[in-house]
Amino acid sequence: MRQDPSTIIKNEDGSALIFAILILALLTLIGISATTTSTIEVQIAGNDKFHKMAFYGADSGVYTIPKVISRALDEHATPGNLVNHTYGAFTYLDTGTDDDGSSGSTFYRELAGFAPNDTSPDIKFALGGDDVEVDVERDRAENLVGGGAEFASGSEGLGAGSTGGVAIFYDLDSFGSGPSNSLSNIGAVYRKVVGTAGGL
Repeated sequence: MRQDPSTIIKNEDGSALIFAILILALLTLIGISATTTSTIEVQIAGNDKFHKMAFYGADSGVYTIPKVISRALDEHATPGNLVNHTYGAFTYLDTGTDDDGSSGSTFYRELAGFAPNDTSPDIKFALGGDDVEVDVERDRAENLVGGGAEFASGSEGLGAGSTGGVAIFYDLDSFGSGPSNSLSNIGAVYRKVVGTAGGL
């Protein structure tokens, strides 16, 4: 017996099953999208953490190496046995032969302006398992003139009552590395006022 077409259209048997399948498919798509978004967010957070580790490493080079420069200029030689409880041993990367034929670091000679500047890093130290390398380039020297009024309270690093001095400027290029090949580079200028402690 044939059914009337109008009754077939009005028959709702199985519609709940189709509706449930559509809802499950929609919820599956939403779940996959949420999982993908969470995975990407975790990767972004990890990359940001690695970049910050490299950045802070490079930043530590900018604040650490001026102390080495100041010590080298005060001692008139490349400082030996530099060990810091935080950073470990410093390694001079610019070794060569001095005028007297002896081999060693040419770091002081470059600071004093006796050796040509190069673009390769001069000092390396470890920070949290990652390396920090710093290239130091002597930029220029300036005579500081004036008296106590100009240098009151050490505004130029010389202190009250001073009659002048020499300031040597160094360009610092600090390279920090972190996990997953993350790298960071920070450039700074360090001013050493000869005959005074510090000089930043």
